[in-house]
Amino acid sequence: MEAKKVEFLKLIDRALEVGKTMLDTGYPSSDRLNNLIDQLQQIKAETISDRLEPSGGTVTLGLAREVADWIENLDSPLLKAVSAIEIYYQQQL
Repeated sequence: MEAKKVEFLKLIDRALEVGKTMLDTGYPSSDRLNNLIDQLQQIKAETISDRLEPSGGTVTLGLAREVADWIENLDSPLLKAVSAIEIYYQQQL
């Protein structure tokens, strides 16, 4: 697997880890958090199977905007993790 994909998958795994930790601690927006985790797992599967469309520097995954809509703290580790995914996707894939 090429290095860019490996790095992208690491970013996704980090966001999944943060999200699952939030679920384990009883985060109040668990429905939205579960939805995000599902989206991240789908993006991961599409990346592994080479089905994720390239960004071309313009397309986003919509993750950061979605999380920003419901996250209580805009300095949250989860928002930072999904933002890193978005930035990498736009710049590298």
